[in-house]
Amino acid sequence: MRATIAPRLTRTDAGSALILTLMAMAVVMGLATTVAVVSVNNVQSSMKAQQAGSALNAADAGVAQAMAYLRSSGVRRISCSPGCTANPWGNSATPTSVTLGGVSRQAYKAWIEPVRPYPANDPAVYRIHSTGTANGSAVREVSADVTVGSNITRGVHARTISGGGSASMSRASVFSTGCVYERSKIEMVTGELDVAYGVPVGVHSSQIITDSNGSGQFCPTTGRPIHDPGVAAPGRNCSVDNPYDHDKLGGVFPTTAGSPCLNLATLYPKFYAARDLDGDGTIDVNGSYIRDEAALARLYNMRNPTLAEGLVEQLKSIAISQGNYWERASPANSLWKTPDEENAVMFFDLTRTDLGGTVDLDEIQGFSRATNVAESSTACSSKSLTIVIEGGNAKLSSNQSMFGSLILTSSAPYGQVTKANGTANFIGTIFADNINLVGNVDLSLDACFLANLSPALLVLSVGNYRELDR
Repeated sequence: MRATIAPRLTRTDAGSALILTLMAMAVVMGLATTVAVVSVNNVQSSMKAQQAGSALNAADAGVAQAMAYLRSSGVRRISCSPGCTANPWGNSATPTSVTLGGVSRQAYKAWIEPVRPYPANDPAVYRIHSTGTANGSAVREVSADVTVGSNITRGVHARTISGGGSASMSRASVFSTGCVYERSKIEMVTGELDVAYGVPVGVHSSQIITDSNGSGQFCPTTGRPIHDPGVAAPGRNCSVDNPYDHDKLGGVFPTTAGSPCLNLATLYPKFYAARDLDGDGTIDVNGSYIRDEAALARLYNMRNPTLAEGLVEQLKSIAISQGNYWERASPANSLWKTPDEENAVMFFDLTRTDLGGTVDLDEIQGFSRATNVAESSTACSSKSLTIVIEGGNAKLSSNQSMFGSLILTSSAPYGQVTKANGTANFIGTIFADNINLVGNVDLSLDACFLANLSPALLVLSVGNYRELDR
């Protein structure tokens, strides 16, 4: 049997094998390099995405802190934005800068821009600009629009109001969801503008305004209503002494020459022209006519109900945190004192131990200033005071002069604001069940007060959030 002899490789075959081997190694190395490059790129992309996410989180933290600033400090101190020199929240060139730290070395820069500033606009719009960074290289920029509105009537508001003595209103209007009695004893300067609404001051009730005496929420159409149904229309629709008032007995203004209501619908169409405020096909306001409580709220941009749900508990929480919460009206019994916070909230919960007690506002000191002060005046204090009384009453007396927002939450027989001896001067807003203006009292508003409304009484909501560099 003959032995099989293996073929002998020639020099040419050996060269081909080497080339194939080298080519295979090159392919393998190429694939390995590709995989490595792809892996590195994926890791880098993942790191960049993570850093971008960290930067975005930092920018969102700036928005959150700007919101916290608005809730605690209000909007007065950023009225100088974008060039505030003393407040970085209102400075676009040197904004608020915070380093968050952590492994990503996050930081943000944020400032707030007035788009439609308060109180000229209610609701107003402010824009938060925030830039977040991470690891020094990743940068994300966002903005968020914040709507800011007042949470309470800007003026004097009560279920029933009784005039008397020589009570006067300056640059502020009276609002009621019930009867307003003795209208002729609520003095208002004819033609003076309400600084909150830009319309001549007046009394506006969803019930009846009358010159008769009384105390109930609802009063008859007889007696001495200022819009007397016994007088032929349109004459009954214009009160000669109180041409700017609204109530449910009013109507279309007369067009006769010499009428004090002539041209009011043209001069102030928002308040006196015929309008369907809720779009249901029924006229809600026309001349001196106001349809109902809902129409009153819509016309004057008020909440309905006036006290927003949760507002009282929110104010109580703030008062407790400031150490300004008490359960008795008399400072001798509860040891309460005038607060020293810049934006103070005093809360008197009298429902358990002092039901029906009366808080004498004369005991509060340190919140007084001149009246009719402009926002830009050096006399315009940035302080604010909110006083809440549950289960009790309040008294203005003894030549007290103060500014603040007074809120009495209880209904009759509590929730009364009364006037005692002396001349009281109160700059601000009042919400109560019943306000008795007997005696000498001057109630007013001015631009300074509106600009410094307590942050606790502002409603803030975020909308129109944008990632500007996306």
